[in-house]
Amino acid sequence: MTQKNQPSAFVSEIFSSAQGEGVNIGRRQLFVRFCECHRNCLYCDTPFQRTDSVRIETVPGSGTFKEFSNPLDCAGLIKLLKLLYSVVCVHDDLFLTGGEPLLHAKFLKEFLPQAKKEFALPVHLETSGDLVEEFESIAEYIDHVLMDIKLPSVTGEPETWLQHQHFMEAIRARRISTTIKLVVSADTAEEDLVEAIELITATQTEADVVLQPMTAASRTDRIPTAQQILHWQSEMACSLKKTVRIIPQSHKLMGLL
Repeated sequence: MTQKNQPSAFVSEIFSSAQGEGVNIGRRQLFVRFCECHRNCLYCDTPFQRTDSVRIETVPGSGTFKEFSNPLDCAGLIKLLKLLYSVVCVHDDLFLTGGEPLLHAKFLKEFLPQAKKEFALPVHLETSGDLVEEFESIAEYIDHVLMDIKLPSVTGEPETWLQHQHFMEAIRARRISTTIKLVVSADTAEEDLVEAIELITATQTEADVVLQPMTAASRTDRIPTAQQILHWQSEMACSLKKTVRIIPQSHKLMGLL
């Protein structure tokens, strides 16, 4: 579903559901899940490889999907979104997730102004928060950012503190509403949380902060204890002098996508 010389993207799935993460939990959103990711976090629960087809849930919550060929150009993606938009007329936001949506920044720069005109929905971006140039190229179209601070002790990957800092400074410069999410496991290191606290204090004092503990639904057995989670919440809230929420992936508890 592409036209020659048009930017295109590989999309994994399109669906309508309630948001299950962060402070916007429960909002009805139109989801676009992109393929591909530059990270390989130990806890990731989402396949991110390119697929030959994109699936779209025909009736929200039914688990019944139709498949269309990948990649999609802007017109093709808007056409598929209209299929769901016509079934569910009330959505709060358009939610971009992945994978990592910012790997498709060139496509998004063309798609987002068309989508905002077509659907008149706020655009929420979920991101690993380390691709600053890609973000800056589409920042004018983003209404809310749900970004991770990746803790090395949890992801099993090298630290990316400097990339997070630059990303958070870019968000602040544009005064975009932000939720900062920290996935925590039994292996979470205190020094990682201290680093995260310093980063938030320096760049994003107005952002909402969420600790997202791994649960039985996560791709790991390194589930933190209640004592650990409450200790981390207390330490962060006292240091940041603000509310720090504990919110697991609630959509999985309800059997939602």
